[in-house]
Amino acid sequence: MYILAENKLIFSERRAIVMFKIKLSRHAKDRMKERNIKEEDVYEALHNPVQLVYDSWNDVYIAVSTKNIAVPYSLKGNVLEVLTVLSKKEYEALMSKFGRKRYKVLT
Repeated sequence: MYILAENKLIFSERRAIVMFKIKLSRHAKDRMKERNIKEEDVYEALHNPVQLVYDSWNDVYIAVSTKNIAVPYSLKGNVLEVLTVLSKKEYEALMSKFGRKRYKVLT
């Protein structure tokens, strides 16, 4: 279960609860502005992804939303840093280019 509250994402699995502070990188903010993507859409992708993918080359995760965006992020301690924001088309191009040798679909 994922819970989002005031720039914090809480993962609750069985009895363990992990809370992450969400940080948007400068690059992510620039891409959001460039692509007309709202901050709440990014939070929605993190909170309720339709697909979660692990990028083994960069040690990052990618949350894919129902709003046709993909949000690559890294976990550093208790900080979840959004690295960039991709359109679904850009995400699909990456997946088709590198596929299973780079990406592992988690959900």
